Amino acid sequence: MKLPYAVDEVLGGLRLRLRHTGRAVRRTAAGPALVRGVTAGFAVVAMLLALPRPVAASPWAWGVVVVLAAAVGLAPRSPVVTVVVLLIAVAWLAATLAYGEEPTLWRLIAVAATLYPVHTGAALAAVLPYDAVVAAGVLRRWAVQTAAVLGAGVAFAVGGVLLAARVGGWSALVAPIVGLLAVAALAVMLAWLVRRT
Repeated sequence: MKLPYAVDEVLGGLRLRLRHTGRAVRRTAAGPALVRGVTAGFAVVAMLLALPRPVAASPWAWGVVVVLAAAVGLAPRSPVVTVVVLLIAVAWLAATLAYGEEPTLWRLIAVAATLYPVHTGAALAAVLPYDAVVAAGVLRRWAVQTAAVLGAGVAFAVGGVLLAARVGGWSALVAPIVGLLAVAALAVMLAWLVRRT
């Protein structure tokens, strides 16, 4: 039985795509594979931290999380990264609003701290060809810069929460000014970090 022309054309396209994918996998170098793997790993952790506890405990959720994280690692140039980041935000909102889970500071910081390497890792992986030979210095600089921004962000968040607890009795004029100064200091520090790289 002969297949219709359109089906035969689709199957031919799929075979061609599989051949190209196989060739790309064989040519993949260690550096780009490491960046993509680290990005996918952080995506898994961010999703599991953001999901409501009952959902995160189910085996099917783990399967969906691994598939989505693998998609981020395999297609860092695609809209998949944006979709996964938005799904993490929706999962966080569902956990706190629909499931009534306590939005603890450590969990919020952990979700934000794992989202940042997903974003920067996907950006780096998007510009690295599969077969690129990446110098160790490039990966080291990326890791140091990511760690510095995360450290500064976590310190800023914790400091802001502690400051907010102390300024509860301050006037309605002083507290926003202190907050604006803190945000300006963070912006200056991040601009300094960007200029250094």
